Amino acid sequence: MFSNIRAAPISVYPAYADGFTELLNGDWSFKYIPGLDAGTDEKFHEPGFDTSGWKKIPVPSNWELKGFSEPKYALELEDGLGLYRRLIKIPEHWRGGRRVCLRFEGVAYGFAVWVNGKNVGASSASAYNPHTFDITDALAGENMIAVRVTTKPPGWAFDVNDDWALSGIFRDVTLFSVPENHVRDITTGTRLAADGAAEFSVSVKLSQPGDLSGKLFDPDGKLVSGFSMDHTSHHSYNSRIRVEPPRLWTAETPSLYHLQLTLSANGRPLQTIEERVGLREISISDGVLLLNSRPVKLRGVNHHDIGPESGRSVTEQEMRRDLGLMKKGNINFIRTSHYPPQPRLIELCDELGFYVMDEVSIGKGEEHLNDPEYRENILARVGPTITRDKNRASVIIWSIGNENPVTEVELEACRSAKEIDPTRPICIPKIGSYFASNYEKIPEYVDIYAPHYPGNGTLRGFAKKLKRPTILTEYAHALGLATDRIQDQWEILQANPVFAGGALWHFHDQGILRTSDKPVDRGESTDSVWLDDRRYYDTHANDGCDGLVYADRTPQTDFWEMRKVYAPVQIVERAAVVKPGAGEISLTIENRYDFRSLEGMKLAWFLSRNREEIQHGEVPLRAASHESENLRLPVAIPAGAAEDVLTLELRCLDEAGMQINERTVRLDFAGTNRIGWTTDSTKADSPKVSESKEEVKIESARWSLTIARPGGELAIRDRSGRVLVAGICPHPGRKLTMTEGRSAGRDNTWRYSTLKEITRSEIKVIQEGSAVRLSVAGTYPRPRVKEEKEVKRSDEPLDQLDKSVGRQDVGGEAFVGGYQLEITPGGVITVHYDYVPTNAKGRFSEAGLSVVLPADLTEFRWIGQGPYAGYPGKDRLNEFGLFHLNREDLRYQGNRRETECALVTTPQGKGVALATSPADVAIERDGGKTLLSHNSVMSGFGNKGSGPETSVNAAETPRVSGSFTLMILEESWPEMLTRWFGKPVATDEIFRPFHHSYDQ
Repeated sequence: MFSNIRAAPISVYPAYADGFTELLNGDWSFKYIPGLDAGTDEKFHEPGFDTSGWKKIPVPSNWELKGFSEPKYALELEDGLGLYRRLIKIPEHWRGGRRVCLRFEGVAYGFAVWVNGKNVGASSASAYNPHTFDITDALAGENMIAVRVTTKPPGWAFDVNDDWALSGIFRDVTLFSVPENHVRDITTGTRLAADGAAEFSVSVKLSQPGDLSGKLFDPDGKLVSGFSMDHTSHHSYNSRIRVEPPRLWTAETPSLYHLQLTLSANGRPLQTIEERVGLREISISDGVLLLNSRPVKLRGVNHHDIGPESGRSVTEQEMRRDLGLMKKGNINFIRTSHYPPQPRLIELCDELGFYVMDEVSIGKGEEHLNDPEYRENILARVGPTITRDKNRASVIIWSIGNENPVTEVELEACRSAKEIDPTRPICIPKIGSYFASNYEKIPEYVDIYAPHYPGNGTLRGFAKKLKRPTILTEYAHALGLATDRIQDQWEILQANPVFAGGALWHFHDQGILRTSDKPVDRGESTDSVWLDDRRYYDTHANDGCDGLVYADRTPQTDFWEMRKVYAPVQIVERAAVVKPGAGEISLTIENRYDFRSLEGMKLAWFLSRNREEIQHGEVPLRAASHESENLRLPVAIPAGAAEDVLTLELRCLDEAGMQINERTVRLDFAGTNRIGWTTDSTKADSPKVSESKEEVKIESARWSLTIARPGGELAIRDRSGRVLVAGICPHPGRKLTMTEGRSAGRDNTWRYSTLKEITRSEIKVIQEGSAVRLSVAGTYPRPRVKEEKEVKRSDEPLDQLDKSVGRQDVGGEAFVGGYQLEITPGGVITVHYDYVPTNAKGRFSEAGLSVVLPADLTEFRWIGQGPYAGYPGKDRLNEFGLFHLNREDLRYQGNRRETECALVTTPQGKGVALATSPADVAIERDGGKTLLSHNSVMSGFGNKGSGPETSVNAAETPRVSGSFTLMILEESWPEMLTRWFGKPVATDEIFRPFHHSYDQ
């Protein structure tokens, strides 16, 4: 389609002057044609062509999301044509001695443009780069603009990296007029002088010689300097302005100056251009990335331009929403994966304070990197990316493509970037294994190393051997809700100067809003997020389920984990020993900001007893950047509170009142042991035992327990016959997350949460004085996993798929052993369990003992870490305290660390209480049942494509054993439970943003 079109984009600065600019967004006439043959519409660009039967489409938008074709993901994109037409009128004052320009900010994926039937331009050099065409000579009175868009021009594969491949005119279309002599390009820069001043430079290229002058205003609007510009050569003009003292731009202090440039002829202004610019300098010294001569840490995420309804046509409101969430998440760095973003996003990063790695779109399409026919297409992406964004203060690094092997054309693109902009460093992100084997081959002019997804050990090794600044441009892949490694890896990045930081993959799910033909079954697992039983966010199976927030930007647990880890103010202490009366609690506050002190911030504190505030205060913070300070808070600890839950809740607030970080310091009296409340002091009758061939029955004053022979099925009922416990079973695993499910076959992970089948069972009951001891033992075979459908991900070659899912040999693998219940007259049950994993292979995600409960026990309360689930490598997000969640809450499911007491009850209070020395205790929805599990061993989650740092090898696990106390609860609770949790009641705070969602 492009072979007979010669017009190319022109070089002109997009000067959107008042009265000389018109935004052509809005409804255009449109026709979609599957395939590449336009047929009878081939002459659609001729002004007289009949389009009366065409439909309308908004520009900007993606035609797939307007119902014209089905959305496709990445390389699944299909051939298609989109034909656009629109009538425009050109104001008279735009004509005569002026040029009229038509600018497209983004068209996916190739396009050609006609005005009044005359071709004015075409391009296939990246959907994400702007293209400006001079249309002056094609204009008449009323003008017909026609645009033909094709989905798969040469080089299209470079633009569809790891996201939806959506088509059409998806960014702004702007018409503007400039004088015959006009500004073609502007370049600004900053150098810092030894005396602290800043030298601000301006270079301008004109279409013809002219007179140029300028003014620079400070962030408060005061004139810093008026200046003239020296003519050098080739219509180029330069000037340097000394600014002292400068207000330097950083993400922590995003100060923007105002630059005004005026082009004149014979004393008459022809063109005035105004820009906001930041004074800042990027440099590298001794392998450390510096901003304004100071080391900087980039707390980052990757970010796609996509919304569930807007697709690629993201609005400013959506951009501000994302950036606002990032601020709340303590993010200061954005990698624009995998292309230059909507230009307004970077302007907002200048204004709000974010560091940006701007990426040239050379992703996927690796097979073309050594093809000479693609060289020009690849290199044509570099210049427009840099030219558009080189004056943005927030852009501190250029990324040249993504995860490509080192090739000559990639290195040529790197050299081109360095020639166009020598003021910024560049990087070429690489797959981790490829980087580890080839980093020494990366030339020195590639300033920054950019490996992906190293393990902790590999990362520590990099710290010792890499001599260039290193940024993990992707790390801790957030597939599903299993983001692992963030907390440990960030501490490694924080501690080693060679590491400038990293960008988590990914900030948000790449989901688009769709409607299903059939309702979703909430009892079945899903790869999607469902708003109701029909509408859902399509993430192309789990290809796009890798956000820290969902597609609608609802934060996930991973967001809160990231937020705590990235917090630039850290509170070190987690616990303290106290005694009754007046005293002080010592705290250490660490300032991880790179430039600012904590002056103006404050620490608010609240002393609480069983969640009730009894004292509060606030203190100012003052620590300098990269320094710590010690605070001593005066507290009055009440007498008689030894068994209460005492906490010191801390909130770090910035000048605007935004909470940067928080900590709940656990306060304990020396020798405190809250498990003592289970000791029953009542003088109830001893439990009664009766046995038959079919079952054993134990009756207490408030409940009865039956256990069937020979299968060991257990039930505990209250006096009305209501089942409160539906079983006790060995617990060899958990419901797997998406991440764990992908590797379960390769890791031979134990998939089922409970082992129900028992062979060689042995059930014994013994009356010992006033107590009864019941033991259940036997062999619990590992069940065979049902055959599961294997889904090929679009971003993985077939040979990397896990083909062993559901086919592992489980012959002879079993848990051998049992559990013992000791029941006292008051009905308290002490539980001991001890299992030996025999012939066991593979991996335990977690293992222990499960108490099976009816699903109508909907209220979950606990003392321990919360409110979110926590695991090795992912527990920084939680704080110690008292918590209460409903079974429908999105945060409900999962393991709670350092749990001392867990209650699962009806809203009226009937159910069970589990008491233990601090331990991992998990809650899990299991169809029509709920599992409350005491865990003996615990693995982390891992990330997509990599196992967890903490992994429990079944063959190396000699025992799965532990103990806890179980108490059956009636509607009237023991005094201590009421003291901690209050009276039984259903929580009125249920966080349920979705009808159904993945990893639930």
